[in-house]
Formats: sequence, structure tokens, C-alpha cells
Amino acid sequence: MLVSNIIPPVVSSSTPSILHFPTESTRAVRSLRNMTTQLLQEAAQVIPNQQLLINVVSRRVRQLGLGHRPLVEATPRSSLTDIALREIIAGKLTYELAPEKPAADAAA
Repeated sequence: MLVSNIIPPVVSSSTPSILHFPTESTRAVRSLRNMTTQLLQEAAQVIPNQQLLINVVSRRVRQLGLGHRPLVEATPRSSLTDIALREIIAGKLTYELAPEKPAADAAA
């Protein structure tokens, strides 16, 4: 009896079958997106330049993906982006602007 619950019954080819997925999972996704948006707004107060903020978060997400340890407490459901944003908000992650190099083509 257990096998019949796992394997779908044979459906005739004349009638299309429609799979129904629970809508409960979409609610969780929406709340996670709202949480990320809130974290992004808070991090934008620490690093107001949007391009710079995206570059800092992107670089940190790469580091976390390579196995670096988070500088803040992270739950198993936290995405790498959320962890990077929390690090910025907590002041654990900063940036330093490199001085601009003079262009070699301008002298020629």
C-alpha cells in the first residue's frame, strides 16, 4: 500500500493531469524576501552608496560560499546574502576605497 502512495497511478494519455502544490511554501518565500529587503534598507544606512554596498555584499557572499565563517550568528535558513547584510549592519564588515591610479594613456 505504501508504494501506491509514492508512485502516481497510471494516467490515460487523453486527459492531462494537473499537479496541485501547497500554497504554504509561497508565504515563507514572501516573508524571507521582506526580511532581506529590510536588511538591505538597514545596510544602506551604513553604506549609503548603493553600488558600493552591492560590491561589498557580493564579495562577502563569495567569501562565505568558499567556506569563510560568518562574523555574526547565522541560522541554518539564513542565506549568504542575509549573513553579509547582517555583518554590515553589525559593523563587523567594512570597506576601504583604493586610491585611483593615474591613467598611463593620458601621459602619452
